[in-house]
Amino acid sequence: MLVGSMLPAAGSFARADLWPEEPASEAGPRFVPVGAERGAAGDGQGPPIVYTRSETGRRGSYLRVLERLFGARRVGRRRDLLFSRAPVLFLMVEEAFLLYVIVGLLRAMTGRRTVGLLARPRPLAVSPRWRHAFRRAVLRRLKRWRSIRTLTLLPFSVFPAFASIADGWIYDFQLWDMTGEERRAIEVLREERRTGARPVVAAIGTQSPEKGIGLFADIYARSATLRSRCQFIACGRVAPAAGEHAAVLVEAGGVLVDRMLSDAELLGTYAASDAVWCLYPPVGDHASGILGRAAQLGIPVVVRQGSLAHRLCVTECLPHIAASPETVAARLAGPLPPRDAERGHLAALRFAEESETALRAALGLAPVD
Repeated sequence: MLVGSMLPAAGSFARADLWPEEPASEAGPRFVPVGAERGAAGDGQGPPIVYTRSETGRRGSYLRVLERLFGARRVGRRRDLLFSRAPVLFLMVEEAFLLYVIVGLLRAMTGRRTVGLLARPRPLAVSPRWRHAFRRAVLRRLKRWRSIRTLTLLPFSVFPAFASIADGWIYDFQLWDMTGEERRAIEVLREERRTGARPVVAAIGTQSPEKGIGLFADIYARSATLRSRCQFIACGRVAPAAGEHAAVLVEAGGVLVDRMLSDAELLGTYAASDAVWCLYPPVGDHASGILGRAAQLGIPVVVRQGSLAHRLCVTECLPHIAASPETVAARLAGPLPPRDAERGHLAALRFAEESETALRAALGLAPVD
């Protein structure tokens, strides 16, 4: 079933940065010139400035959290990275690796702090490809500089090899960034849902091979038991390479919303979901904002057996269904773990506290009293 505007909406207060995999709305760049930083850091040098090539996808969400916590602003000129007395944070080291290394080393010579976040650290930690091996060697040498701090967006306990290339870690921002108002809106929508309806399994975000849309559609089309047991919905713009898979899903009776959802509709999708699809192929095995938002709300996630997402769920006791491509249909045809909003909220509070503490230490900011 191809639908247009049938999703429940959560109201006008939903944040635009909740949409995890599509370009952020154009709200104007968050630039700040050197010397104009506001707020107060622990050493009196001003709040951090942030480097990122764009504010698309999850970057906009990350920037919003950093602004709320530290008064951080996106830097407008690359030269500001060198001369600002405030700490500099690279939002995604992978997108500007050479710049991160050069800026970090030059700033370290004057004792100025530079912090970089690794969004996809696994290839850098273990891949035998020469490009990754070279970067791995560089990151290991950067660990010798006390003014340069590289952090992963997954705990070392999830993948211990991360400790060889990074100085520390935080939880992905999208594991702990939702507001109380958004939670309450989702719970209200959840209470209004019809009783007795089939459990909903939702694939949220850009529908692409990297997000496992092929397997999602295939198991629904092949299993009559699964179709009688669950309703599959895919919400998000369909990538050109996934058009055939989307057609298979619709033919089998699944629901497809082939467009970018409004932020209110996105909250409504989470409210309607009994499980969220995060069973991605190895190419998509990295920190996931879709998993993060589901975890904050206590919604079970479907993950690939042995993946980083699976390890995170086990380590942090997040509700989940772990399966291989061969067993996932049978697993979903059985009882699903229950939603547990309170458990998700408590986990998000813990993630937030630990992550803010780690960020403040890395940036050289005063700890929270």
